[in-house]
Amino acid sequence: MSKPKSVAIDYAASDRLVANPAPQWAIAHLKDMLQRKGVGVGPADQGWQVNIASADSDTSGVEVPAGAESFVLIRDENTVTAVGRDARGLVYALTELADRVSRSGDDPFEGAFPLVGTPKTRTRSIMRLFVNEKEDKAWFHDKSHWIDYLTMLATNRFNRFSLTLGIQYDYPYHDYMISDVYLHFPYPYLVNLPNYDIKVLELTEAERETNLEMLKFIGAEAAKRGLEFQLGLWTQRYDFDKAPGANYTIVGVTEDNLAPYVRDALSTLLKEVPEITGLTFRIHVEGGIAEGDYDFWRVAFDGIKSAGRPIEIDMHAKGLDESTLNVALETGMPVSASPKYLAEHIGLSYHPSVIREREYPPQHEVTNREKLSVGARRFLRQSYGDLLPKDKKWRVLFRVWPGTQRVLAWGDPELAAGYGRSASFCGADGIEWMEPLSMKGRQGSGTPGGRALYQDSRLTLRLDWQKYVYQYRLWGRLSYDPDADISDAGDYLADQCGDAADLVAAALAASSKILPLVTQTHGPSVANNIYWPEIYTNIAAIGDNHHRPFGFDMEGPLRFGNAPTFDSQMFANAREFIEGIVSGDPVRRYSPLDVADWLSAAADKVEIAAVKAKACADINLPSVQRLLIDAQVAAAIGRFFAGKQRSACWVELYLQTFSRTARLKAVDHLRSARAAWKQAVDLTKDLYDNDLTFGPGPHMRGAWVTRLADIDNELKDLNSYNERREAVLHGEDLKTEHLLENWQLAHRDHVALAGPATFKRDSEIKVSVPAPGAEKVRLHYRQVNQAERWKHVDMTVSGGKAEGAIPAEYTDSAFHLQYYVTLLKDNRVQVVPGFGPSLAEQPYAVMTQG
Repeated sequence: MSKPKSVAIDYAASDRLVANPAPQWAIAHLKDMLQRKGVGVGPADQGWQVNIASADSDTSGVEVPAGAESFVLIRDENTVTAVGRDARGLVYALTELADRVSRSGDDPFEGAFPLVGTPKTRTRSIMRLFVNEKEDKAWFHDKSHWIDYLTMLATNRFNRFSLTLGIQYDYPYHDYMISDVYLHFPYPYLVNLPNYDIKVLELTEAERETNLEMLKFIGAEAAKRGLEFQLGLWTQRYDFDKAPGANYTIVGVTEDNLAPYVRDALSTLLKEVPEITGLTFRIHVEGGIAEGDYDFWRVAFDGIKSAGRPIEIDMHAKGLDESTLNVALETGMPVSASPKYLAEHIGLSYHPSVIREREYPPQHEVTNREKLSVGARRFLRQSYGDLLPKDKKWRVLFRVWPGTQRVLAWGDPELAAGYGRSASFCGADGIEWMEPLSMKGRQGSGTPGGRALYQDSRLTLRLDWQKYVYQYRLWGRLSYDPDADISDAGDYLADQCGDAADLVAAALAASSKILPLVTQTHGPSVANNIYWPEIYTNIAAIGDNHHRPFGFDMEGPLRFGNAPTFDSQMFANAREFIEGIVSGDPVRRYSPLDVADWLSAAADKVEIAAVKAKACADINLPSVQRLLIDAQVAAAIGRFFAGKQRSACWVELYLQTFSRTARLKAVDHLRSARAAWKQAVDLTKDLYDNDLTFGPGPHMRGAWVTRLADIDNELKDLNSYNERREAVLHGEDLKTEHLLENWQLAHRDHVALAGPATFKRDSEIKVSVPAPGAEKVRLHYRQVNQAERWKHVDMTVSGGKAEGAIPAEYTDSAFHLQYYVTLLKDNRVQVVPGFGPSLAEQPYAVMTQG
């Protein structure tokens, strides 16, 4: 087959859908991509033609799924037909063709046909954060950046882009630590309101106008591609008058004019940028407004009502209560609550079955300006809380925060599809990802050129997000359809990585499970500005007397084996695991040894792929090196945490028995962990910048090499630890040590539960599960409400089957139900349904109210 000289693009002039701005942009984009590949657009050469139609037109002749954003691509010889159910569906069809052209050889549209697309997730959003002037102003003012970036999002089937301002700091009250406040209280950097004498002293009028013009440009370019444009306004007041280091000063704000000013600024922004489709607000005190100040929000939201068009009011869920939801609902606008998916981190793709113990509301009443977020509504600090009742009046959008993996490339299709499936959990409306490098330079830690990341200039790309396109591709396309064929993602890597593509894909798929699993099972802090497992601030296994940032967010004692997991219903920490062994009542959860085994297995897969890749002709391509080295770094981190988890188990046994043998085994595992971290250091020390800044504190900046000394100190302390005279084990203690040495890992099969998919309120629900030879089978159940505790009932075992029931009185609630079963046999736990090998499964079952 020879490359065509030209391709005809044809559609009926009477097809109104095709004539819409977004499909017209996509047609122009397809033409541009053909021309870049040396193919003209004009009369069909050898029958090469693209026919474009709407699903309802007389000319399509193609059956398209009924849902919004659906499309179909079919092919007959050299003729391709693209049909969309609506404008956005047509955009996806045409950007798919343009994407194929960008990677094509002689056949410009090579790929799978027919291709049928229909979304499983209503909202698929990417959130880009402006957090410092030094690193972010350049991309904010760069029109070419926005053209390429928004095209990439549309191509990967995201349907919303969220530009987020005002998230530089956790509170607007800590005057002593505030420095870079550009766009933090956003309004006076964007609009000048004649009725208010509020302005930024150091900001010229010309620059303010440029900022507004850029906002208009971004909105127009997003709309042109069929993207919703969400504007995040996370801080609602200026309170930096006493901050000596602030680089900008705002004058004119008072307690009396703040709410009216915000109202009128919102109204002005919505008129100036008509493409804005929604606004996101941080409702709790970190946004500057005392929790429970409903009058402020009532006044401010009046500015949204004046827009004369639907504007989604999206409220970050921490500190959110029914009264604030009602204030928003009273506007008549669509309302969304956006809880964190897993604290401020990236974990496994299921929603955590429980929140940390520390996140339950305190017993005493809290009356200060944080009375909701640290008081009665504290359970919304980590996850979805009570926001998913059956008859909710608001939308729910899960927001995935970036604390876990900020720098290293990510690319696991299984977890990405798992997130896509979980985005609609119990009637939720979608998912929003904080993109890679989010929070870079936050809290005044920005450095000129800081987003370049690399010492090696060969690996630096023109635009910071270009390194992560494969990650965006998996997030977007597998949120659109978690069951989609992702061979096109492999085609993308083949174009970038040549003959190493398959091995790069295999390495990334394995490495990308590592840090999410680490985070899920080791959660010393909810906060992303405290906990960064990618470049980990070490917590010692024997106890840490050094200053650590985790102390305020973790119950003591501060040692690795005592750190909570982010899902204590499914995962035990080392202390809990060992206490269960010593007491003779093993925990009915996955153990740290299970976690270590998973981490080691993933690291093995990465290293096998990396060794094989050395024989590839394209191994030295910068695109290969960027991704493959990142996968190897993640594998080294995985081995480090595997060693830490194993060491912590022996340390916890040592603290119970003071067995010298237990301590020496802990030392051996810690040596392995240290060697793994040294491997990460060797891979990165001449590659990455040695001061990667995501905040001012030492725990939020630096690199892998800067953490090595703490690990060495831990090893030294553990090796010489002799706080008490060590014992020689005998009797029951020796038996316990032998049990740990030979502990059986949990069953790894994902098993279906025999229970109904739906239930009627106030009815008993019977559950059964195969249980041949099992002991102590237990049914665990809870409303889909994280303010509630799990309950359990022992099941009756007979004839290799276990049966139990959720009582009728418990089902009489506004919420759906989740449940699972645990079995014990020969000191081996099984969770049903549990995790399978991919770790992308939902380990519990869900029943929705019928």
